[in-house]
Amino acid sequence: MKKISTAMLAMVLAAPMSSVHAEEIVKKPMVEVKEQQGIEGIKDVVEEKLEVDNSEEWLDDIIEEKPVEEVIEEGYENLGPMIFKASAVSSKIAANNEGDYFIYYIMHGSPAALVVVDYKSKEILHTFTLEDSKSAWGLDVDENGKLWVGGSVSSVLYSYDPNEEVFEKHGAIFSNKSDTSIQDLIVSGNKVYAGSAYGGSLVAFDTETKEIEEFGQIRKRKEFVKAIVADEDKDEIYVSIGSPMDLLVKKPNTKNFTSFLPAKYMSEKYAQDLVLTDNYIIARLHPSNMAVIFDRKTLKIVDEFELSSKTVSAVSPNGEGIYYTKGQQLIKYEFETKMHTELGVYLPKGTEAINLDFIVKNPKLPNEEGTGDESENTVPGAVTAPKVESGVKNTELIIPKPTTPIIETPFEEGGGSTGEDTLEETPEEQVEEPKEWILSGMVDNLGQVFEYNPQTGEMQYHNFNLPEQPVELYTLASSSDGKHIYANGYMSGGLGVYNVATGNKELYRNISQVESMFEINNKLYIGAYPLARLLVYDRAIPWGTGNPAEVIRMSSHGQERSTAVAPYNKGKEIILGTLPDTSVGGGALVFYDTTTKKTEIFENYIYNQSIVSLVSRGTQVFGGTSIHANQQVNPRGARLFYFNRFDPEDKKYIHLPFSSSMITSLIVDKENYVWGMADGKLFKYKDEWTDIETVELLPLISGRFRNAQILEGVDGYIYGSVEGKLFRVTIDSLKVEWLKDKGVYGLEQDLNGNLYYYDGSNLWRYTIEKNRGKQAESAGK
Repeated sequence: MKKISTAMLAMVLAAPMSSVHAEEIVKKPMVEVKEQQGIEGIKDVVEEKLEVDNSEEWLDDIIEEKPVEEVIEEGYENLGPMIFKASAVSSKIAANNEGDYFIYYIMHGSPAALVVVDYKSKEILHTFTLEDSKSAWGLDVDENGKLWVGGSVSSVLYSYDPNEEVFEKHGAIFSNKSDTSIQDLIVSGNKVYAGSAYGGSLVAFDTETKEIEEFGQIRKRKEFVKAIVADEDKDEIYVSIGSPMDLLVKKPNTKNFTSFLPAKYMSEKYAQDLVLTDNYIIARLHPSNMAVIFDRKTLKIVDEFELSSKTVSAVSPNGEGIYYTKGQQLIKYEFETKMHTELGVYLPKGTEAINLDFIVKNPKLPNEEGTGDESENTVPGAVTAPKVESGVKNTELIIPKPTTPIIETPFEEGGGSTGEDTLEETPEEQVEEPKEWILSGMVDNLGQVFEYNPQTGEMQYHNFNLPEQPVELYTLASSSDGKHIYANGYMSGGLGVYNVATGNKELYRNISQVESMFEINNKLYIGAYPLARLLVYDRAIPWGTGNPAEVIRMSSHGQERSTAVAPYNKGKEIILGTLPDTSVGGGALVFYDTTTKKTEIFENYIYNQSIVSLVSRGTQVFGGTSIHANQQVNPRGARLFYFNRFDPEDKKYIHLPFSSSMITSLIVDKENYVWGMADGKLFKYKDEWTDIETVELLPLISGRFRNAQILEGVDGYIYGSVEGKLFRVTIDSLKVEWLKDKGVYGLEQDLNGNLYYYDGSNLWRYTIEKNRGKQAESAGK
């Protein structure tokens, strides 16, 4: 365990984060959107734009086992969505059979949505709901122009045919319940290949027969099939799995996958994208920001280079090479010469290419007849949404000054011809090229796209008013006076505030996903993801620049998530526990003095485990861990520990009468007992001389660092949620009563003792029995 002083954090907190991009706010009914305000004398808050990589989604395989006890369905009220946001997580640009191009956006939400935009007119044509999905990263188009989409949460496959304007839901395509999210898909011939998390499986869906071929889990203990490319004609499939990373290939007439990853890259988490050409396969690695090019025949590395874009393009229509971005500049790479040509055109500040697609202008179609006008994308027969008014916000045309492209000559280890010799060569036969083509792609989560014309050197940008979606809720908290309920959104972030007395809602933008939060002394202490930050939102000051203020950032210590936030000594100090992502040890224990602003950090507090729950009792601090840390699983069970605040290094372990993978919720009741949830078991602890009382709620649970939430009710019960189920337990006898068997996540309490939880994007209220008479009286007035 290593202790670190406040001074060591100075340089970390000074480092800037990604720039904030303005977005046009669309108010939703009954939700008041609070705009950001500048506050004199307070430094800028460095919130959003924070990109949350889909690999960190940490979806849970929820086990729906109905409890034996009778389920009560009284007293429940749906309060509706709390957070709305237009957040495009992925995009694809492709043409239909007529050569008309469309931009396809996947909008994150609960549920997610597919937005279809006419590329020529920039009009939003359709918005389709992706039922049973909250995101989708796998997008590809078959030879007929049909778009195929792989959803998250339930591994559902969707398709949209732009020729007929027909949207279809094909259902879940993985049989293993652990395969909850399609991480990538690719279409080759009449097969849609899809890879999953968290079972690490691969399937092939036949687009004609609708039959599914299951390859199963590619490698044991590998939870992600992160990227796929396939060549149906040559019967080859390439996959990236992790974490840690491996690259595998299935060659013709074989059933097994063979690794071809060099040893020097085995520390990578995964290849987040693969691109296949006739002769090469390109792997875009994460987190090193390297592109590695392999020869398809030998599977040996032929080149490698750094990049910033999420991927590289396919081979350009004229066959000259591929494109990528680095430092926001567009760069062309040629396979034959290994030359990198800086094109002198740049993407907007703080952005990089997320996808790269080619648009062939005025292509010659195989069965083209006549010379009529170009199609206006007005094919009749849309199944749902009619055309809407143009969603384009503005278009900016940039014509770079004529400068000579900068060409980087590769270093040849074994000698050979120079780049100069290669550049002078010209092919004997000129291949017929399309009349004109452009390169385009999405650059940020607002859906902004660039359009680069290599023939003219012109660069354009297009912004759209993409439709906002209700955001799935992720973390709840209540104010110390019980008058407000706070709600944070999954991946898209945002902070919703529900007024218990009036029912009014406020929505605050520009805050990322929150792992934990706690309010005391009219300040909301927020454990923010990514970068394992602690933010302080002063409720007495308007939300805006510098409020919330970032006071701790633990990413430089290998920490990724602030999984536990708790007050000590009436809020004079805040205790933070973290989940590591790239460290060699465990999570950190951090103390933040709210008066002096000083910080104490204890690294690797529990070796190779994460600190996921904290609570104080007098001068004692209790904590619980998860065996999940650094994308690995610690074979030793989760630990329950405590220490005296005056000597955190002298920790003691409390040995529970069972083993567990995580201790996810700790509270202290009015009688000074410590209660906690360890997997599916509830326990009650007094001291080392008193036996620990336990009761099993569920035999199996899911999750890595959050699953259950408990609290002490005003009516003498301990209430809790676990695996989406609501229960209450008598404090003395630990008798369990199930109140709701599904759809209950998170748990908070208002000043009246009524409970709040979420299901998807909706906030729900459960009025406890003792208050139902009062509620009926109020309704009758």
